Amino acid sequence: MDYFKSPDKLGETSDIEKCINLVWIDIFSESSNFKLNDKTKSYENYYSHPFFKLILEYIKNSPILDGETSKCDEIFADYIVKISKLTNENFFVKVLKFVFLFRECLNDLYKDKVKDTPDVHFSESVNAEDAPDISNDFVTDYLETENEKFGFSKDDAIDLTQNFCQWMYDNNFTCSKLSLINNNY
Repeated sequence: MDYFKSPDKLGETSDIEKCINLVWIDIFSESSNFKLNDKTKSYENYYSHPFFKLILEYIKNSPILDGETSKCDEIFADYIVKISKLTNENFFVKVLKFVFLFRECLNDLYKDKVKDTPDVHFSESVNAEDAPDISNDFVTDYLETENEKFGFSKDDAIDLTQNFCQWMYDNNFTCSKLSLINNNY
C-alpha cells in the first residue's frame, strides 16, 4: 500500500457514493467520451449496477472474505472500500474507475466461461484466481493507453494494475503474481 503514500494520492475519501456517481457519469452518460463496448448491459443508474450496489453495501458492512469462495466483485469491492481510507477523493475516483474498467474487461474476456447463465457476469460468479491473467490485454488493448481512451496513461495503467494485482496476491485472492519483463514497457 506504499503506492498510495505519495502526496498526490494520500488522504481519505469520505463520500464514496459521490465518487461512484462521478465515475458513473464519466463512463455511462450520453455526453461522455468514454464508451464501453456494446455488450455491456445498460443500467438505469449506479444503484442498479451490481458492482456499484455491492460497494455501497460494503461501505456499511464489509465482510471478511475468503480467497477461494469470494467472488471477484466481492474482492474488488473490498479493495475499493480499503483504498477509500488511504487516498484523497480525486485519486480515489481514478482508482474506482480503473477497478470498474478492469472488471468490465474481465467480464468481456471471460464471458464464455459463464455462457450458461447469461444474466450473470463472470465477476459475480467466480473467484479472482484468474483475474491477473488479463492484465496485459487490459493495459494494452482494453484501456487503449496510447490514446488514453479512458483517461489512463500507460504508466498509470501499469502502476494501478500492478498495485491491484499485488493486493489480490498479498491477501490470498490469487496465486498469480505479476512482474514486468521490460522496464521500457
